Amino acid sequence: MCSPKNLDLCDDDKKAEIKKFQDMPAAELDSLIATEEKKMEDAEAEFKAEVQKLQDKYQSLSTEKDEKIEAVKNSGLGLMKAVKAAAPAGNDEL
Repeated sequence: MCSPKNLDLCDDDKKAEIKKFQDMPAAELDSLIATEEKKMEDAEAEFKAEVQKLQDKYQSLSTEKDEKIEAVKNSGLGLMKAVKAAAPAGNDEL
């Protein structure tokens, strides 16, 4: 794998990039590393926040669905089905 310790495994572009970082003052390199790590942390935080929003929306929709189903059941659906099942066969009125 290409790295500063294995330059022979690197293509010319990676060698140039490694050289650029090696020639930087340590403080500047530390600053760049901190900046890039912050971007990763921000991306992770944004991801977690958006996943939480999805979880909240899912929970809300699930609760809403359960309430609607309960309302339908309470409106007499079970009794309607029981009456239909108990009706004699061929007793369809037009």
